[in-house]
Amino acid sequence: MTPILRASFGILALAAIPACVVVPPSEDKGEDSASACAGPSVVGSADQSITLGAAAAPTASGAVCTSGDEAILTWVVESAPVDSAIDTSDLDISDPATPSFVPDVVGTYVVSVTASDSSGAVSAADYIVITVASGNAAPLADCGNNVTAEVDQRVDLDGSASSDPEGAALEYQWSLSSVPSCSGLSAADMFNASTVNPSVVPDCAGVFVVGLAVTDGSNWSGADFCSITVASTNAPPVADAGDSSALSPCTDQNFELDGYGSYDPEGADLSYAWSLLTAPSGSTASFAESEEALANPVFHWDMVGTYTFELRVNDGTYDSPPDIVSYTFTDESANNRPIANAGEDQTIVVAAECDTASYVFTCADCPQEDVTLDGTASDDPIDGDDVDFLWSDASGELTIASRYSPETQVLTPSFPATYNVATTRGWDVVLSVSDCADTDTDIVKITYTCTGEYSP
Repeated sequence: MTPILRASFGILALAAIPACVVVPPSEDKGEDSASACAGPSVVGSADQSITLGAAAAPTASGAVCTSGDEAILTWVVESAPVDSAIDTSDLDISDPATPSFVPDVVGTYVVSVTASDSSGAVSAADYIVITVASGNAAPLADCGNNVTAEVDQRVDLDGSASSDPEGAALEYQWSLSSVPSCSGLSAADMFNASTVNPSVVPDCAGVFVVGLAVTDGSNWSGADFCSITVASTNAPPVADAGDSSALSPCTDQNFELDGYGSYDPEGADLSYAWSLLTAPSGSTASFAESEEALANPVFHWDMVGTYTFELRVNDGTYDSPPDIVSYTFTDESANNRPIANAGEDQTIVVAAECDTASYVFTCADCPQEDVTLDGTASDDPIDGDDVDFLWSDASGELTIASRYSPETQVLTPSFPATYNVATTRGWDVVLSVSDCADTDTDIVKITYTCTGEYSP
């Protein structure tokens, strides 16, 4: 059987795939070798991770069951980053088996593929996720786990979990960041400090903190810190400054840090000591007065960029190893618009009562009617910001009970009815959903049909 290639509806179509049969076709034309076919199917390639500027090239494999000789693959760009202009029309179909495109921004792209045959049967879609990162990213240092030891016992450190996003070879630089007051050790006392597995011999009880930074030859990582707790019946407390993150452009300038994850193994009360390690150039940001000693201090940031904080806790005897957290505050220009969803359109159908005298019909007015509008499906899916709601009616004829709630009751006006005539009125209600910088709108239609009816 000779496979056929053709395009369908302007979307990439491929038929160079063998038919799916249990028994190979026979020379006997009366034999129905396709009778055991299971139908069209297709499997996309594994998810891909590439850097910006490289071409994305999803592929497909699989088979189409058909009594004829035609099979089709249909590719669709299902989603792209919000600031990307890429869509299905950007797929390069010069190689039908492997459509390609060049992503225009970093982020996540999703491409789907389905198989169909000439009978019209269509397979389930398979989805390929393509993650696009920017160029040469900095490596990540990992000094391993915190460890316990005894005085004069050699401690072997392990930085083998450090990694580079592009897979480059790493160079290591270890340091002895802090030692107990009883110790006479310095960075010079670390053995093989430029290797992946250095060692150190603690000289007294307490907490020693080692730091590791790695480089891929172009970029240095941030430092990672590990503690060596040396023989003591009182284990030192553990500081937890929270998780580093990039924050929404709508983040309040009075930002609350969170050290409540800190603890003492023996359950002792803790004292807290926060400090600001780095801030954007030109920043004069600081903690509110005396806030550094709280578990959840308020920090007033004043410039976009990255701020790095250190938290140490004390159980009355020992300081914890420091825990480091970084937050990146972004400008409102980077804000992503929320999505308004005013819910389903509403339809009202009512009959108004009519009377007759001397063959003249007089009808009661079509009554006011209540409808419920539901905007709770509105969301800020990318930034996760809180959003404000506003319902409005340009006609001014509707009574909106809760203009600033995600869900509201709306009362329509009454209007005259005519015997044996269906009178239809309609209104557009606009839902505006806003975060700190952007607004999105959606319209829900209310259609009210009222017919005058006479019942003898």
